[in-house]
Amino acid sequence: MSKPLKVQIVEKARCLIEEKEHWCRGTLAVDAHGNPVCPTDPMAKRRCALGALIAAAHDLTYNTRQAYDLAISVVRSCRATSTLVNINDVRGHAAVLAFLDEVIAAG
Repeated sequence: MSKPLKVQIVEKARCLIEEKEHWCRGTLAVDAHGNPVCPTDPMAKRRCALGALIAAAHDLTYNTRQAYDLAISVVRSCRATSTLVNINDVRGHAAVLAFLDEVIAAG
């Protein structure tokens, strides 16, 4: 049986930011020069947790609007979006990975 879409998105997002050099704070995504870009942009080199969820959803849907909606839906099913942003921007990379692992485990 295939995994639920939510789990697929979270697993893919986790892979995108697993390495700390691919993760950022304070913006959804940045390019190699540190300039903000859309998280679905192929030039994105670093993403925050929400940006990674958007990019992961986009990889599965190929639809930017739907990717944003799915990413927000995934976060809301677990906690408020503001909580994820707080974890990302205040608590840091390890806390983000722990949160994503918790979501994956909960299925």
